[in-house]
Amino acid sequence: MYPKNLLYAYALIGICALPACHKGTSYGEGMVRLHVTGTWEGQPFQASQEHHDVLNHRVFVDGLKLYLSDVQLKGPSGQEDLLEVGLFNLTVGEGVSLVKVPAGTYGSLLFGLGVRPDLNMSDPSQYAAGHPLSVSNGTYWTWASGYRFVMFDGRFDTDPNGTGTVLPTFAIHSGKNDCYTTAERLAPSPIHVEPGDTTDVYLNFAVDRFFYTQSDTIDISTDNQSHGENLTLALRFTDCFVQSTTLH
Repeated sequence: MYPKNLLYAYALIGICALPACHKGTSYGEGMVRLHVTGTWEGQPFQASQEHHDVLNHRVFVDGLKLYLSDVQLKGPSGQEDLLEVGLFNLTVGEGVSLVKVPAGTYGSLLFGLGVRPDLNMSDPSQYAAGHPLSVSNGTYWTWASGYRFVMFDGRFDTDPNGTGTVLPTFAIHSGKNDCYTTAERLAPSPIHVEPGDTTDVYLNFAVDRFFYTQSDTIDISTDNQSHGENLTLALRFTDCFVQSTTLH
């Protein structure tokens, strides 16, 4: 269970806003540092740089923010909470949160992409500036009474050899409870949390995979706008977002 005071993180570059960040560890407990990262074809993701998608379009990603909810480590003895809700801005680099958990061995990470339904329906005015659900973050859809879950913005060029100014834009903003998706990612090797030590865990989003899965390919030249009204496209992108993730 989460403590009465809301566990949360608002992550930019190495900024942690978890209540547990500055607490010392007691016997039998260790610290887990969760890194949320982005890559493009295995290399660190860099915003506004030229990339090529699976259909060989030139792509410039200018903005990438996303919410994660109910992040937990899962082990033989159960699940341990890392984060209830966090906003990660991968445009500026990896996001990091730090939390204390019981020492032990864990095998997977559970998470929800987006803001889980009960929090998504909450009143954003109750959250102070700096909280991931605060209206100051500009992520709340007033018209939909809910949050944008993933904000994926940029420019594209259908000419793979183009060199001129890239003007056509894409803006994929998923949201609404239908797009909230939970997933589990297995660790490639056991995650050992030792008493008094800090263990690093990385959840990576392969941004180049945001346009396709094994069963679907999204053509950004025709499917490039989603602001809550195009649920079919939002769900297709959500599937790509989730399937792009790996744990290491």
